[in-house]
Amino acid sequence: MTLNFTVDITGTTGMRTGEWADGEEFLILPDQRMKREESLARVRLCDPATVAADGAGPAPPRPSPRGDGGTLRQVTVAEVEERMSHRSGEPHPVLVLSGPDEARLCVVRPGKPGVAEPGVFDVTDEDGAPLGRIEHRPSRPGRRAFWRIVPREGPVLTGYRGSIAGWAGFVLTYPLWLLFFFGSLLVTLLSLGNVTELLVWGAPRRVAWHRRGARPLTGTALDFRYMRSGYRWRPELLDHRLAYAQASLHYFHKMHKD
Repeated sequence: MTLNFTVDITGTTGMRTGEWADGEEFLILPDQRMKREESLARVRLCDPATVAADGAGPAPPRPSPRGDGGTLRQVTVAEVEERMSHRSGEPHPVLVLSGPDEARLCVVRPGKPGVAEPGVFDVTDEDGAPLGRIEHRPSRPGRRAFWRIVPREGPVLTGYRGSIAGWAGFVLTYPLWLLFFFGSLLVTLLSLGNVTELLVWGAPRRVAWHRRGARPLTGTALDFRYMRSGYRWRPELLDHRLAYAQASLHYFHKMHKD
């Protein structure tokens, strides 16, 4: 069985600046629905210093994430700019995932505290027990970037950015992409930037997580496709907490690092 979900940042205007702010929240929604009451999980970005080290016990006090109308509080651009001016070089945030009932699902912590782009993340459950870890390696000349899920129990799942066929096609059609880029630039200038998002192009971004030797279709535990901007997940192959944790990290990285 395959389930679909997406990550939504509606209501978090601070993320438009390209920086994160302590207390920002985004949602994991089924089937790309944008209704908050249907969310599968809520993800909160936290300053590492504000989260208990063991992850056990009640969640730390929340600085009023909801507005007066009970809706998700918006983190303003001014808040993010203030953070940038006083806390430059901020370490990667801790991600606290909660269910629809506000009960904690899991916590994602950088394996190496104090760095902006850690390569390893530890995932613990609501009691602080380890669920596994998530690894990330950026792209290098001749090597694709990848994400790797290492569950405490079960096979390791690795997802590379872009398939080999996708990268081969991108390289072969690069001259066409170059012409398309200049055409997009011309349209952007003529339209004063109003249609920039419709003409964005780039390298392959699909990521499919599967164990070594798995079948291409039925063996994929988690699948992200850029044009669909959502995730396909097979619950029998991957715990939902690890699936949400990986999707949250992947989405955060796309928003702030790509």
